[in-house]
Amino acid sequence: MAVPPEFIEDLRQRVPLSDLIGKRVKLVRKGRRFTGLCPFHSEKTPSFSVVDDQGFYHCFGCGAHGDAISFLRETDGLDFMEAVERLAGMAGLEVPRSAPEDPQRTRQRKAALDILEETTRVFQAALQRNDGQACATYLQRRGLAESVIATYRLGYAPRSGLRTALAARGFSDEDMLAAGVLRRSDRDGELYDYFRDRVMFPIEDRQGRVIAFGARALGDAQPKYLNSGEGPTFSKKNVLYGWVQAREGLRRGLPLVVAEGYMDVIAIQKSGVATAVAPLGTALTEEQIGLLWKLHDEPVLCFDGDAAGQRAQARALERLLPQLQPGKSARLAVLPSGQDPDDLLQSEGGDGLLKVLSMARSLIDSLWAITAEQHDLRQPEQRAQFWQAVRDQVRQIGHGQVRGAFSDEIEARIAAMRTAGRASGRGGVAGGPVRPRVRRPAAGAIHRHRAICALILAHPELVPDMFESLLGIDSGDAGLEALKKAAIDAVIRDPDLDAATLRHHLNGLNLAEAIGVLEGDEMKARMPFDPDKISGADAGQHLKELLQLVGGASGLFSSGASIPR
Repeated sequence: MAVPPEFIEDLRQRVPLSDLIGKRVKLVRKGRRFTGLCPFHSEKTPSFSVVDDQGFYHCFGCGAHGDAISFLRETDGLDFMEAVERLAGMAGLEVPRSAPEDPQRTRQRKAALDILEETTRVFQAALQRNDGQACATYLQRRGLAESVIATYRLGYAPRSGLRTALAARGFSDEDMLAAGVLRRSDRDGELYDYFRDRVMFPIEDRQGRVIAFGARALGDAQPKYLNSGEGPTFSKKNVLYGWVQAREGLRRGLPLVVAEGYMDVIAIQKSGVATAVAPLGTALTEEQIGLLWKLHDEPVLCFDGDAAGQRAQARALERLLPQLQPGKSARLAVLPSGQDPDDLLQSEGGDGLLKVLSMARSLIDSLWAITAEQHDLRQPEQRAQFWQAVRDQVRQIGHGQVRGAFSDEIEARIAAMRTAGRASGRGGVAGGPVRPRVRRPAAGAIHRHRAICALILAHPELVPDMFESLLGIDSGDAGLEALKKAAIDAVIRDPDLDAATLRHHLNGLNLAEAIGVLEGDEMKARMPFDPDKISGADAGQHLKELLQLVGGASGLFSSGASIPR
């Protein structure tokens, strides 16, 4: 249903953004804008701004940006029309409707939501009864505390009794059938409870409403896993399990993992080191990829380390490449063979999962490596086929600029293979597949690079004037380079960033460890000045001298030495 643009604009004018956001966030007026703690990530120093007269909010810490409609969509999980209707209700307006809604369909959807909510309560209660003891024992054996069971509203589907319980609350068989909790037997036409003697996983929409169920058999019943069928509330291609809980985890700055199953999602969330969602028994759909990017710009897709996991990676690449947008990507992580995330967490804890996530490959590295593994690069015809295959993959990218950037990188790698092959006399490959060469930083020079990063973190205003020089140096340390690039990107996007807000932003990108190195005792002992306590002019002078030194690659920044003045 289309809504006239002028109505949307009228809504934005009638409902001051600060009034809407002020119901959730304590805002303090500062001139023409309001500031407060960001509702989209955890922070202690306010970096969230609301500008009423221009109708937008912006967080200098996590980059969240939008208007009243996007705020409601992100905080309450509403779709566009639901957000418009919420705003219209606040403004006392009726949403103009270009097409009448089917009242029967509307009634059936509401009845289905009510039935699914009541069914969830029935299953939760059954978990506490004697007939639910085997289910409760299973969940305890999987290490789930009562608080986790309550958060995900897990329950037990008894062998019978659901239809009777729902009928007692006034629901008709017709509506129970439409909601998917009853089925009609093909053999004799009798009605029966669809879920029986199973662990129940309620599937919620982005507003936290139960719209379907996933179920796991406790005994030998087949199939082992069973989902609700498509219906008035549920289309599995448009849903990710664990969305609501993942959104809360992301506000605490946790990485987003895409796992395969319900228990994997719950185990990852329970670990406290990451947050997670899962597709519902199928490969990621286009719609689910879009949902992922609403949560996080670069989720980590986690796959088993066996042959099936490798095939799943290839399928994920096929789905992701056509959807890529500037700033929207993914990384691919591979678990130890034979382990899923729940197994890994039980054997190695949160540190084991973080280690796997830290080794996740970028999309372009994954594309290159997965395609290369399908060819014998020692053979010239196989190398040519590999080059053609990887180029064909890149052509699947729909966005022109992203496709061009990937193509440039792929051509550079192919050229490097040719150069390495000619140098080795093997015509295109030196000793097998070419892998990026890892450069190790010189022992003394690395401290100069760290000093440069410490200065731009304390004085981000220096970045625009020295942008090209900063990008022209490379420490050879991956963590330090990631920190430097992220800091430069943030300042270029917003030249008014102060040091505190920049640190908030970088911490939200999981760069706290790299920042800690710059602020550690070893670095303080080597620095002849405190970057946080010197003036901007002095910081600029030190930065110029350091850039000259690392550019010339002369001398050492040794312990006890000072920067030449």
